[in-house]
Amino acid sequence: MNKYGSHFVKLIGQSLTSLAIVYSGVSFAQQNNTLEACYVEGLADRLMCGSVSQPLSKKSPSENIDIHFAVIPAIKQLHPKEAVLAFAGGPGQSAIEVAAIFARNLKYARENRDIILVDQRGTGKSKLLQCDTGTIEEQFTFNDQALSFVAFTKEETNACKALLEVDLSHFTTVAAASDFEAVRLALGYEKLHLYGASYGTRIAQEYLRQYPSSVLSATLDGVVPMQQSLVAIGDAIDSALNEVFLDCMADKACLEQYPTLADDYQALLLQLKNEPITVAVRHPRTHKEITLVITESKLRGAVRMALYGHTSRSLIPLVIDSAKKGNYHPLVGLLGNEQTVGSIAMGMHSAITCGEDWPVLTQSDRQKYGQSYFGKMMIESLDMVCPIWQVEPVEHDFYKPVKTNIPILLLSGGLDPATPPSWADLAMVSFSNAKHLVSPSATHGVASQTCANKVIGQFINTMEFSELTTDCLDKDNRKQYFMNINGPVANHSNEHKK
Repeated sequence: MNKYGSHFVKLIGQSLTSLAIVYSGVSFAQQNNTLEACYVEGLADRLMCGSVSQPLSKKSPSENIDIHFAVIPAIKQLHPKEAVLAFAGGPGQSAIEVAAIFARNLKYARENRDIILVDQRGTGKSKLLQCDTGTIEEQFTFNDQALSFVAFTKEETNACKALLEVDLSHFTTVAAASDFEAVRLALGYEKLHLYGASYGTRIAQEYLRQYPSSVLSATLDGVVPMQQSLVAIGDAIDSALNEVFLDCMADKACLEQYPTLADDYQALLLQLKNEPITVAVRHPRTHKEITLVITESKLRGAVRMALYGHTSRSLIPLVIDSAKKGNYHPLVGLLGNEQTVGSIAMGMHSAITCGEDWPVLTQSDRQKYGQSYFGKMMIESLDMVCPIWQVEPVEHDFYKPVKTNIPILLLSGGLDPATPPSWADLAMVSFSNAKHLVSPSATHGVASQTCANKVIGQFINTMEFSELTTDCLDKDNRKQYFMNINGPVANHSNEHKK
C-alpha cells in the first residue's frame, strides 16, 4: 500500500519425501507432505518446516492454499504427544518470521515440549497478502497533511485490492482456526498448550472455541477480548503516554531536565498541525542525507510505537525536547526504528479489521473511541477502506466471550499502550478456571520483558495456579530516561510514582 500502508499500520536441510517421519516423537506421514530442516533469522537452532494444503473456503473446496509451519524442537522431549502452539500478533504478522521471539518467550516451555509456529493464512508463506509499503525515503518525504486523506486512502486501497485479487472474507480469524487444527492433525500431536500474544490472543480464543478437545491450557499475553473492538486502542495509547509524563514528573532528574514535557508535546503537535516541517536528515540505516517531512501524524506515530518497549520509551522525553528546540535527529531514530510495516501483511490486517471490528461499530462506539486521536483515525480509516474490500462480516456469535473450564493464564502489562489490563478482565468473564497476572511496569508483551517466560513454563507443566512463582513480575523494569543523546544521567535513582 505504499505510503498509506505505513500510515495505516502506525494506527492501528534435506527434503524427506514419501516417508513417515518421526521428529521429536511426532509422526508426519500425510500423503504429499514433506518435512525439511530449516533455519530462521535470529535463531541458531535447526527447525523442521512443512505445509498442509487447506481449502480457501468451505464454499470453494476445490481451491486450496498451502499453510506453512515450523516446529522448534524441545530441548529434551518428555511430552511427545503434546506441543505448544504459538499465535502471532498484528494482525498480519508471520509467526515463523518472529520465531526467535517465540523461542525466548517460551524458553522454559520448550525445555520439554516442541513449539509449533504457523503462518496464519494471509501472512508469511501462507499466501501472503501484502502490498508495497514503499521505501524509507518515500515514507520520510511523504506529506500526509498535504493530500486529501479520503482520496488518497481510496486510491491506495483500490490499487492494493487490484494487486491481490482475492476475497478477504476467506482470511478472517474464524476462517483461519481450522488451518491450525489441520497442522496439529498432520503432525500427530494429541493435545496442545496455546500461547497467543496481542492479536494472537484473539485467534487463540477462537481456536479454543472451535476445537476445545485439542487444548490442554492457554496463555494469553496482552489480551484482546472477543467482545472488544481494536479501535479502543486509542484510549490505551493516551493512557500509556500520560504515564510517561507522570513518570518524568516523579523523577527528579527528568523533571529538572524536562519541566514542561507534556505542554511541550502539545505545543509541538499544534505547530506541526499548522505547518509540517521539512528538514534534511541522515537515513537511519545508510546514513545518507535524505529529506524528512515531519507531520503531526508522523510524530504521534513515532511516539506511539516508542511506548511498546522500555528502551524506546526512555527516549520519548528527549525526542520531544529536542524537536521543540529544532533538533530532529532523535526523532529520526524513532521513525527508523518503526519501519517494520513490511512485516505486517496489510491485506490480512484489513481482512480482520474489516470483517470483525468495523461491522459492529455503533454510533456510541464511534463517539466514545473517536475522542482519542488514534481512535478517530482508525475509525475514519476503516470507514474508507472497508467498503472497498467488501469483507463478509463474521457471524455475531464470534463476539461472545469464550466459555471454557480449561486452565487459562492471562498476562497484562501495566504500561501497555495496546491491550491494557482491563481488556484481560473483560476476556475472562466466561473463564471458570483462569488467573490474571499484571506486571505493573511491563508494556506490550509481558513474556518478552519479564520473568513471565518462566511462569509460563511452570504453568504449562502443572496447569495449576497455586504453585506459580510470580513475585518477580513486580520488578520495575523501566529504564532511566535519556537526558541527552549519550544516555541517561549516571547513578541517579529513579523515584517513579507507583
